[in-house]
Amino acid sequence: MSVTEEDVRKVSHLARIRSDDSKIEGLRNDLNRILGFVEQLNEVDCSLVDDSMQYVTTLHERKDMAVTCDPAVMDNATKKECNMFVVPKVVG
Repeated sequence: MSVTEEDVRKVSHLARIRSDDSKIEGLRNDLNRILGFVEQLNEVDCSLVDDSMQYVTTLHERKDMAVTCDPAVMDNATKKECNMFVVPKVVG
């Protein structure tokens, strides 16, 4: 698969990356190298990999529960409220 200049412009637009004409060729080469690597991964024989490895995140689940915190840790908190850490909002 080969990425065209039009593909690069479309991906740049979707990713909200400003790309002027001077950078298009470099980005096209980068994307072609990345896709070439992905094509190599398709050739890897995974027939011996156990199906349980498909969802590795489920192997380490734990219950989400509140626990008491060492008071010395809370003393070092930059901001705290009702014995909880206050952190800045990350998701808008």
